[in-house]
Amino acid sequence: MKKRAWIIGGLIAAALLVGFIYKDLVMLMVFKTWVKPATTFAETAAPSAPDYSNPEHWAALPDREDAADFTPEGVSDGQANAAVDVFFVHPTTFLSSAGWNAPMGDLASGNWVDNAVMPAQASVFNGSARVFAPRYRQAQIYVFFALEDGGNDALELAYTDVEAAFEHYLAEYNNGRPFIVAGHSQGALHVRWLLEHKISGTQLLERMVAAYPVGYPMGISELAASIPDIPVCNSATQTSCLLTWNTIGDGYRPLLPTQGKVCVNPLTWTPEGAGTFEDNEGALSIVSNTVIPNAADGACENGMLYVSEIRTDAYDDLPNMGKGNHHLLDYGLYWLNIRKNVAERVAAFNQ
Repeated sequence: MKKRAWIIGGLIAAALLVGFIYKDLVMLMVFKTWVKPATTFAETAAPSAPDYSNPEHWAALPDREDAADFTPEGVSDGQANAAVDVFFVHPTTFLSSAGWNAPMGDLASGNWVDNAVMPAQASVFNGSARVFAPRYRQAQIYVFFALEDGGNDALELAYTDVEAAFEHYLAEYNNGRPFIVAGHSQGALHVRWLLEHKISGTQLLERMVAAYPVGYPMGISELAASIPDIPVCNSATQTSCLLTWNTIGDGYRPLLPTQGKVCVNPLTWTPEGAGTFEDNEGALSIVSNTVIPNAADGACENGMLYVSEIRTDAYDDLPNMGKGNHHLLDYGLYWLNIRKNVAERVAAFNQ
């Protein structure tokens, strides 16, 4: 039961970064008051910076046992023989009003990363890539309510850690290998910035298999202007490209426009495509340690991935994040499809 509670709690936290814009307005106001830091960003001392030579400042490293090694029944971890790496940035798990950025070693947020995010999300890459996942001074969820009043500063602080971790990974672990960059929610935003500041326009792009910054809305025109050499992926085997989606269902009511956002369908691997239940090879349940075939369909509509129905009770215990908000399941509903696609892109890159 303790593990189950951490799984559910971690997925709640991971959802909040993007999911907050889809919830009921009254609930939003209550939540906003609850998570608001006690002092302004300027009045809050920044937590001590991480040291990425310290293994404890990584949620996943391929040379040790950790939660990113998780595989459900019938699926194998392939990290020992993987020809590529993945640099994975976890989503928001810090909700404490004690600060704008999580201190390194924060127990609650760290447990959510270890017991929910790593097995439910980062594990999707362990069939084809060695998994590197840094801990970082992530921005607290309130920052997205106050971008102009300290929120952007908190996000920029968090990004400095992600960039430092990426540079440490390149210097100490990569050894010239091909790599994938990936993340979810706040982590996807930081991956997006990595693409612009560290990869686009550099020789690193020649070694990037693909980017999977899932679960954060990204404008098509904005990406084309800021990272013109990293296109949106339009097939299952295209490489050096970017793909993302944001999952919704019936009753979803956006507070912000969704038209013009990137949606690459994880069932068809094409922009603005539609996939059937039969196309879904397996959703993941880390509670039952199983994959569930045909669990959901998916169609890209107005920049979002629309699911008509979820045909499994595996997620019934997850809390209601607002009608039609499936942000919690961006990776989980399509876990086996994503895993196989990673293998396909790696094979295409290595041809």
